[in-house]
Amino acid sequence: MRDLLELTVSALASGCIYGLLALAYLLMTRPTGIINFAVGEWGMVGAFGGFVLLSALEVPYALGLPLVVLVMAAVGWGTERLTVRPLVERGARVLATILALLGMLVVFREIVSVGFGPDPRPVPGALGFGRLELGLIAGSYQSFFIIGSTALVFVGIWWFFERTLTGRSFEAVAIDRRAAALMGINLARVTAMAFAAGAMVAGFAGVLVAANVSAHFMMGLPLAIQGFTALVIGGVGRVEGALLGGLILAFTEQFIVRYAPIPAGLAMGVPLVLLIVFLLIRPTGLLKAREARA
Repeated sequence: MRDLLELTVSALASGCIYGLLALAYLLMTRPTGIINFAVGEWGMVGAFGGFVLLSALEVPYALGLPLVVLVMAAVGWGTERLTVRPLVERGARVLATILALLGMLVVFREIVSVGFGPDPRPVPGALGFGRLELGLIAGSYQSFFIIGSTALVFVGIWWFFERTLTGRSFEAVAIDRRAAALMGINLARVTAMAFAAGAMVAGFAGVLVAANVSAHFMMGLPLAIQGFTALVIGGVGRVEGALLGGLILAFTEQFIVRYAPIPAGLAMGVPLVLLIVFLLIRPTGLLKAREARA
């Protein structure tokens, strides 16, 4: 039982990371229709930002983490301004922006690999690397911090969409861009904010996960796949769907690794298998989009 509960805590923490990455996708895809596969690289950039501020410069975690998130907002805004907006203004198809963002994925990866080299870089945990035991429930301090901070992020995003005028404008653009524009909503502003918010969430996830796996210039691709799979599982239209998809993916992945009689290396393909299954059987995900509800 103790082993099962410890595995549950570990899966919850991993699911929260996947959920945050799925949320980063959703924040951009929902109002714009653009799938930005550079989300994983943004997580990697955030991880290296954590290394620079928290390890190299030894900035206190309470200050360093918000600084990384703010820098990532600038990265997301700059990416949208330099890559997406010129194509949109020229009337390019959505596929053209997706391909351009794939190009930016390579740019981010190469900049980091040249700047920091191939060696992994350590990123400290928020509460150190100790272990917390609550009866039979046990796990690392970082795992509990990931779970708690992710809950706060999702509550904050839900409040933003449900209780603020700006959040309502996001929803309006997601439902019908043309009608939203006719109502006076600035589509360019919403798109820029969506990319900035997506980069902030992805960078935040990168810092959190780097405390467990270190920052490495090749860590972006697995994060991109895991986040996108979580998004497909939960559904692209609901904030809570991102978290649900992340948890389902993490529990499936970790329980297979622990209990299935297969090599651990093969279990790395679990996200891809789940992605294919959901795309074939339920491409809309488990939760329907808001406008599809009765």
